[in-house]
Amino acid sequence: MRLKYSKTLMEAQEGESPIADICWSANNVKLAVATCERQVLLFDRDGVRRDKFSTKPADPAAGKKSYVITSLAFSDNSELLGVAQSDNMVFVYRVGADWSGKKVICNKFPLTGAPVRLLPAEQGFYTGTSDGKIRSLDCKSNKSSSLWSGGACCVSLARGDGTLASGHVDGTLFVNGRLLLRYALPPCALVMLPPYVIVGGCDGRVAVYAASGGALLRSVEPALPPHARDLTVAAPSPSGQTIAVGTFDGFLVGDMKESGGLDLTFLAIPHLYATRALAWSGDGTKLAVASQTGAVILLEAVLRRWVWRDSVEVQHVSPKQLVLTRLANDAPPMTVTTKHASDIFHVRFIGNDWYAVCRTASTFILCDIARGLTSEIPWSGSGERIYAAVGGACLLHRAGELSVVEYGLDKLLHTVRTERVNPHVLSVRINEGNDKEQGDRKHLAYLLDRQTIAVVDLTTGVQLGQWWHEARVDWLELNESGQLLLMRDTRRRLILLRLQSGDKEIIASGVGFVQWIEESDAVVAQTPTHLLIWYSAWDPGCVEMAECGGGVAVEVNARRVVLDGGHVPYLQLDEHRLAFNNALRSGDLSGCARYLDGVDNADLAPLWRQLAERAFANEDIQLAAKCYREIGDEARAYYLETTVQLAAREGDGDVTAGLHCAVVRAKLAIFSGDLASAEEFYAKKANRPEMAISMYKQFNRWAEAIALAEKTDRLAVTTLKQQYMDYLTSTGRLGEAGAELAASGDVQGAVRLWLKGGRARRAAGLILQQPALLRDNELVETVHAQLIQEEWWEMAGDISERRGDSLTAVEYYAKGNNFARAVQLARETCPSEVTRLEGAWGAWLVSSRQAGAAVPHLIEAGDTRGALAAALKAHHYKKALQIVQVIEDKDLIREQCEQIADHFISTQEWETAERLLTSCGMAERCVRAYNSAGRVADGLKLAAAQLSEDETRDIYIPLAQQLRSEGQFRKAEQIYIGLGEPDEAISMYKEASQYESMLRLVAAHRSSLLEATRRHVAQALHASGDLRAAENYYIQAGDWKSAIQMYRSSGQWEGAERVARAHAPSGVQQQVALQWAAALGGSAGARLLAARGLAALGARWALQAQRWDIAMELSELGGGVTRREVARHEAAALAEERPEEAEAAFLRAGAADDAVRMWLTRGHHQRALVLAEQHATHLVEEVLVEGARAAAERGDLAQFETLMIRANRPREVVQHYKDLELWEEATRVSREYLPDSAEPVPSAVPPLLQRAAEHADRGEWWEAVQLLCEASASGAAGGATRLAERAALRAARLARDRLQGTRRRAAADMLATRFAAIGQPEVGEQLREALTDGATDEEEAPGVSAEYEVEEQSPVVEMSEPDAEAEALERLARAGNWQRCLAHAGSKAPHYALRYASHLFKAHSRMEGVDIESEEAPEALTQALDTLRQYIGDGTVSISDSDTALAKAMCSEVLVRVSAAPKSLTALKDAATVMLAAGADDRAMQAITLLMALHVPQIAAKAARALPRYSDIIVADVAFYVSGMAVRAEGSNGAREAFVLLNRSLDLAEAADDDAAHLLDYTDFECTDWPTSPLLLDSACVRGEALDEAREWVLAVSMERTVEQTLPVDGREVYGSSVGEEACCVLTGHPLGSRLVTFTNGRCANREWWSRAVAAARGGGAAGALLQHIARWCGPADYSQI
Repeated sequence: MRLKYSKTLMEAQEGESPIADICWSANNVKLAVATCERQVLLFDRDGVRRDKFSTKPADPAAGKKSYVITSLAFSDNSELLGVAQSDNMVFVYRVGADWSGKKVICNKFPLTGAPVRLLPAEQGFYTGTSDGKIRSLDCKSNKSSSLWSGGACCVSLARGDGTLASGHVDGTLFVNGRLLLRYALPPCALVMLPPYVIVGGCDGRVAVYAASGGALLRSVEPALPPHARDLTVAAPSPSGQTIAVGTFDGFLVGDMKESGGLDLTFLAIPHLYATRALAWSGDGTKLAVASQTGAVILLEAVLRRWVWRDSVEVQHVSPKQLVLTRLANDAPPMTVTTKHASDIFHVRFIGNDWYAVCRTASTFILCDIARGLTSEIPWSGSGERIYAAVGGACLLHRAGELSVVEYGLDKLLHTVRTERVNPHVLSVRINEGNDKEQGDRKHLAYLLDRQTIAVVDLTTGVQLGQWWHEARVDWLELNESGQLLLMRDTRRRLILLRLQSGDKEIIASGVGFVQWIEESDAVVAQTPTHLLIWYSAWDPGCVEMAECGGGVAVEVNARRVVLDGGHVPYLQLDEHRLAFNNALRSGDLSGCARYLDGVDNADLAPLWRQLAERAFANEDIQLAAKCYREIGDEARAYYLETTVQLAAREGDGDVTAGLHCAVVRAKLAIFSGDLASAEEFYAKKANRPEMAISMYKQFNRWAEAIALAEKTDRLAVTTLKQQYMDYLTSTGRLGEAGAELAASGDVQGAVRLWLKGGRARRAAGLILQQPALLRDNELVETVHAQLIQEEWWEMAGDISERRGDSLTAVEYYAKGNNFARAVQLARETCPSEVTRLEGAWGAWLVSSRQAGAAVPHLIEAGDTRGALAAALKAHHYKKALQIVQVIEDKDLIREQCEQIADHFISTQEWETAERLLTSCGMAERCVRAYNSAGRVADGLKLAAAQLSEDETRDIYIPLAQQLRSEGQFRKAEQIYIGLGEPDEAISMYKEASQYESMLRLVAAHRSSLLEATRRHVAQALHASGDLRAAENYYIQAGDWKSAIQMYRSSGQWEGAERVARAHAPSGVQQQVALQWAAALGGSAGARLLAARGLAALGARWALQAQRWDIAMELSELGGGVTRREVARHEAAALAEERPEEAEAAFLRAGAADDAVRMWLTRGHHQRALVLAEQHATHLVEEVLVEGARAAAERGDLAQFETLMIRANRPREVVQHYKDLELWEEATRVSREYLPDSAEPVPSAVPPLLQRAAEHADRGEWWEAVQLLCEASASGAAGGATRLAERAALRAARLARDRLQGTRRRAAADMLATRFAAIGQPEVGEQLREALTDGATDEEEAPGVSAEYEVEEQSPVVEMSEPDAEAEALERLARAGNWQRCLAHAGSKAPHYALRYASHLFKAHSRMEGVDIESEEAPEALTQALDTLRQYIGDGTVSISDSDTALAKAMCSEVLVRVSAAPKSLTALKDAATVMLAAGADDRAMQAITLLMALHVPQIAAKAARALPRYSDIIVADVAFYVSGMAVRAEGSNGAREAFVLLNRSLDLAEAADDDAAHLLDYTDFECTDWPTSPLLLDSACVRGEALDEAREWVLAVSMERTVEQTLPVDGREVYGSSVGEEACCVLTGHPLGSRLVTFTNGRCANREWWSRAVAAARGGGAAGALLQHIARWCGPADYSQI
């Protein structure tokens, strides 16, 4: 347990101000604090002081300060507070369980000694006094009694589980009055936790004893400071799991273990001083600590606190205890403690968070938060379903067993077996209602199966009964008393079941809503039209109907039926009826009458009548009379009142005694209608039979009266019979009178009386019984005539037959429809009439709905068709079939034949029906019947035999389509196969994604397409996500590569490896393992490779694939490489794009030299210098030199000079300045750094050389030659012979190449003079001859002569170096001065332009600046295209043969880079111009043409379908992406192809990122002419938003499965844009058609698309640019053939 500070209730005082005692009420509402000022302060749960009162002395005369408070204790019900005082008195105050009560003293107990300790008891309190006595204080009797005496002052008192322990100052310890042990010290700290007693004293030691024998079990010495070893007080938590022991400046707290172990921890509270009292709150969540200085501190015990769904706070007080608090404060906090386990480890809430389920290791704790009830039941395992609120109980269902738990009981009430656990078909009633006198009433109603209801008494576990119902039950509920059960079946019938009698009655139909009304036996139900209300379910016939205004009843609450959606929100129930029925059900009849008497303005007649019937049944005759009087039934009221008066007379004034008199009982029986009982009372018990006879006569029960008279008074029988006859004749009951005469023997009188009363039939019957009467002709004639008049033909026929008139008898029998006797008599007397009678007999039977019996008679009469109709009417179809076989003309009976056939079809006698319909020419009718019955095969067989092919197709094609739409594919397949249409069946299964059936049909009917179909099915399943099924089909198709790729793209590497191991070569298996490891990365990937024995291979692969994390891990798992080698490879790989990381890797690998050279290669010389100075000092000079050379190339001479000087190479600086003719700089450097070796440079020379260079740049060649000669003269004069020589040679070269005529000869003279001045006259003369030979005034010498070239090569003048101009251009190119180089290149400009573009492409990677959505091309590409277009794209220059290879390579690079910027039309136009000028091949020109065509909407989609053909020379993922987007723009027409193209783009992008192009699958593109070696860059160009958009669209299409996910093919069985080796349309890239437009270079375009492009070009834009490009490439179009 963890305790943390919560609040300070009372602050400590400066001096000693001890708190006498503190205690919590059991309900956690109040905390009482007794101060040293004899006051009691009351705080609430939150620590807020709510009340205060002062105590009083036992003897007022002693004064208010004559005592102190020694102890406090709340009673168990929290209403009483006991205050123990030192003046030998205990006062008990009634403070109330809450804050609403008024404080009064209700008990006071004077004692013989001062009460020291006080504890609550069941009836009051326990106290221990200073004289050693332990007393019980009974607050009810206000008496105290001594329990035992310890002989010494009581210092501690403890209570636990019915056990009371006391500790005394002499160390004795008593338990329930028995001396348990003697402790060495006074046991001031005492805790009783059976079976243990915990004792502590002033020695700081805590001992644990057995409560039964006093044996020492544990002795604990907690670590305490020396001044804090005095244990003053102890208090256990309510759960008994934690103990707190007070010490100085703190207290000990620890958990009590079941074994008796005790772990105590000291909780220090500085400056608390001695702990005077400890008190735990009732739920164990708070601990109050009181000190010697008057401080009261509140601590909170909490292990963990959390909130469930913002509704319930769960506070774990200890492992065994927790507190549940509703945040809405609509229920008090609830404490949950386990009694059988060590901890509660799981809590969850159900039932709108009003119920909690706490799980321990061996039990369930079920909590009802609203009622504050818990149930802990043994439970293990899981998988149960919990229904928290079913009739006040909790239901647990698991493994077919339903257990019932009543909240508050720690046991299972009962367990039954059922699978029907819907709360609507379960009903639990536990002690509901107001009738508490009947004891426990606990019932469960449930379903054994869907139609069998069972009810169990949960108290006894006895099943009260089982009842079967003819329909499935979907709702049931018991009433509160558990005596009635309402249930509703699926036919919406409401059934009432009386459990005691088992009677079941349907009381309503069409019921949608039904509910018992609370605290009554009333029911409310709703039908579609009315609301039905039974105010007493015991009388289901008494129902009230109310209009519900279109509303739907949703619940019954507060005597209202709540309606939803109607005109009124609710319907108010009759409160009087409900209250009356409740009283009536309880048997309080007088109370019912008083209640009805007190109700005004209400229609109470039904209630009075109901009460009257109940009162009469209870023999309360007076109350029944009163009730009938109230409802105005004067007759019943008068009768009962006279009966009461009779009872009073019979009982001599005692009505109750008179009611038991026989005469009175007879009258009551008459009132209830029980005349038999009244006769018994009169005749037997009262011995007054005359009164019974009179009663029968009064009720006209003459037979009973005569029978009674014959038993009791024979003399009165004759009179009674005469009176009876007079009564019958006077009332016109002649039939009964005649019967009496016949019974008395007067036959003729009876006959005449019957004739008079119109009862001729009875008279005739009597005559036939009395043959003697037949001789009385007059009487017989009279009877015969009256029989004929009344149409009693059969009786008349009997009389005629008896008189011998057979013909008349036959006629009378026939008229009376007694044809059997008529035919029988006719056979004997007149056989010729038999046929007519048989026909009439048959017709009468038919009219009498006895058609079956009429058939043989009609056959006897020869009416075959009539017999057939009768047989059909009687449903005698087999007889009818026999009759049909007799009739030869079947056309007359087609309708009857069809009816007979329908019967045999319904009885599944197909052969009979087929034979019958075929014989009648109705084979089509039979075929359709076969189809309707699902016997398609039989129907097809019959149709093939009896119908034409067209008729068969007309019947079966619509049927197949219908079956197809209904999903009955197997039957539709039978039809298609039977009709010879297997392709339709295959298509049907394909649309339904039933691939097994589709493949079965393909194998049977299209075996050549089986492999392709399997592959298609696999692709479809792959798209739908069913990878395992897709794998199966891929393997069946032999395409294990696609299966591996499928799993790889889905990230399911286990599947990919499994397929590779089962079907692929070992190399592929290794490749899959490597890719899996790449996907895992790090240690996981390395362990994977090592586990498969691929550590060495994986290490090599990881180095190649730049997976350094895996390589590092493999270096430690036997990969054959070291970590340093890995780092070195990593650095080398990172050097290109991430040099900073590469530097760190080089340094980790101990290869600082490589890091320095990396920075040198990248041109970062400063970074290389810093690194060399830190890690590779031997490379510093090399780095300086390389940095200087780079500076020289970019023209930064100052940096060049600085670095070369630092590298101690001043000579190279001087030489470089000389090469650049920077003489002043060369002189300065030579003077400063080479003072001894440098040739002096006159100051006049450098300015002259600089001026000469400026004139040469402007083309002023003569002035440049003059200045160079002057510089040569100045150098010679200053002693700089070498400088003078070089200046003269430069002048000679300019004169040779640029001068002519007179100036050339003048230059020759000056040069001869200059070489003579420097001591080389021979050279001067040779130059003169070379310059003047052949020179004219008109021509300009293009170059020097051979002799001059020879002279230049002489060692004297050092002319062996290349041509000076070429050398200068090369120096500019190497220095990076490309613009200056190109400006002076002249005819060599194309060469240097190509080299400049190559330099740009080398300096900038292909991926730099790539953005396929941007309309701007990367900067490097733009610069290169601008330069190439300027110098080779104008068409005026040509590429030399030596530059052809470079031009071809440049065209390829330009095409690749421009394809990565497909939306930059400007770049595409420039690239097309440059490629055409540079001599690009036709395939490259076609690719750039299609890229430009994508910008023309009219032909974009057409060109897009052909662009992937060039994915090996343009960036492949971009090609497929732009093609897919262009085709997608067509809408639904292009969705299929767009899906394939964009999906391929995604695959290519992933392959580029993963370097896995070799794993791409090309199965889907076998129908195309697209290359299988796509061009991919270092990473994907399709990325970012473009990639995400494409992926989302592809995923959406694949999930919808409405688009076929393969490329369509044309009649050639190839994709439409495929051309193979043939020429293609120059505009769209598609195959050429028959209508063409030709161009001068022989290429052609399809006329239709060319016309569209021409029409689009009228507005200029992209279309115009495209046509201009084609015209430049192919020449003008030839329209002569159009």
